[in-house]
Amino acid sequence: MRCALSIGLITALWCCAPPALATPEDLAKVYPGRLGWVQHGLNWTCSPADVWRLKSFEFEHKKQLAIETGPATVAFGVHDGNALWAVVFPDNPAEIETDLPGGGDHARSILLRFAPAAVGEVFPKRTVKGNGDAWRRAEADRIFRHKIGWKWSTPAGNPTIVQPGWFIVDIDTVEGPRRFYGVDRNANVLEYVDTFTSKPVPETTPIEAQAARAAFDEVWSAFDTEYPKFGLVKDVDWRALGEQYGDLADQAGTTFGLAAVIADMLAHLRDLHVSVKAGDDWLPGYTRDRPLNASWKGTQAQLSQNVDAGPGLAWGRTEDGIGYVNVHALSDASLPDRFDEALDALGDSWGLVVDLRFNGGGDEGLAKQLAGRFLDTERLYSKNQYRSGPDHEDLGEVLDRTAGPRGPWRYESPVVVLWGQRTLSSAESFALMLAQCPQVTSMGDRTGGSSANPRKLELDCGITVNLPRWLDMAPDGEPIEHRGVLPDKVVEADPGDFTDTGDPVFEATLKELRKTSKRRREPGRR
Repeated sequence: MRCALSIGLITALWCCAPPALATPEDLAKVYPGRLGWVQHGLNWTCSPADVWRLKSFEFEHKKQLAIETGPATVAFGVHDGNALWAVVFPDNPAEIETDLPGGGDHARSILLRFAPAAVGEVFPKRTVKGNGDAWRRAEADRIFRHKIGWKWSTPAGNPTIVQPGWFIVDIDTVEGPRRFYGVDRNANVLEYVDTFTSKPVPETTPIEAQAARAAFDEVWSAFDTEYPKFGLVKDVDWRALGEQYGDLADQAGTTFGLAAVIADMLAHLRDLHVSVKAGDDWLPGYTRDRPLNASWKGTQAQLSQNVDAGPGLAWGRTEDGIGYVNVHALSDASLPDRFDEALDALGDSWGLVVDLRFNGGGDEGLAKQLAGRFLDTERLYSKNQYRSGPDHEDLGEVLDRTAGPRGPWRYESPVVVLWGQRTLSSAESFALMLAQCPQVTSMGDRTGGSSANPRKLELDCGITVNLPRWLDMAPDGEPIEHRGVLPDKVVEADPGDFTDTGDPVFEATLKELRKTSKRRREPGRR
């Protein structure tokens, strides 16, 4: 099998990996697999501790499909102790045994998806030798990102939970074609999905050591001179990281291998806006769990009217006259006009909910236009600084960002804005804008805590790096990075509380607004 990283890089990364264990591991205990269902996509990590060495691997279904390997390595994508996917790398290509297409071909990698609780069934304790080579995680993550998208995934490309009894066996072969099998053991059905036959994971591009080092140095130097948030990660020795990962870059061998080295170095910055891409391949980098404090269906269930108003926008109302506007993206230029139409339709409401819990950011200029429909005067909502010199602590003057009124009329009745940890980037700025409005109360959880105003660093070798350029702050001058923006009222809720019929954050919001029933209810249009 052709490896994406050179032998030198494998050896170097192996030196940093956990030591091999002397006794087999029970992966059913390592990954308890308690999640049975979620309606939203899940983040995952594939860390050095999630790479395992196998004595053997075997998958069989009713003598209709069988694949058996000798020694192999497996890497898992994991969310909160749940194995969402696995990629098996046989030491030697393994023959596929089936009467369906692919029979007689040989697997060079095998992507598996299964119910989290089935991990011990797929990888029995007797087959697990100990920890494996850490470098495999980058290639495993690359394979999964290419292949996600049949069942149990969101349109954005994030996995949900495979249901019990189902297995996906997705194989890249030495012969070239991709062989994709869906196994439903509940119905005893084996399906070959021909759609993916001509869509194998692309091979990676070789790169010479000198070119790799030059590209690496360009990235290191750009962050050294432009990145404004070193003061928030004082434990990071940037020069030492440059020396450590620069040596690995010399040995990368491929552009994907080089991108993996760069991504691993940049992950030390713990910045959600730093990303690395090699061609079309996104590299795993820093991430942290940001639970969604919302249920789309659970919210809709509380409304008597639901309107899909186009990209990034939905609205509705309750039976008793509370308006609801969900701004879930800030990317479409027509958003302000459609938002105005929604407000016109809700102008007779006596209270309004603006929901930002699904919003991951976009264009701050669009957010200003939307916030202008609630602002009474020009108000300061954020501050920021850029780098101004060669030292990491050299930051320029503090710049104020303000937003002001817009539109033929202003919504003045009580407004509750909802946000949470999935509210990120420009959506956090939007939240801060609305927080300055006198008629607004905020509820939910803290925001995600990451802003960037980035530039794209495009390297000649085909690698693209997202480089954050500003230190973003709330009006009080405190950075929002890592801490986010707290709402006026925190609503505590467990993930299991959000269902297709219930959303405790939205329900608490309606209760808050209905307190106005003791006062005269007047329409929001002024």
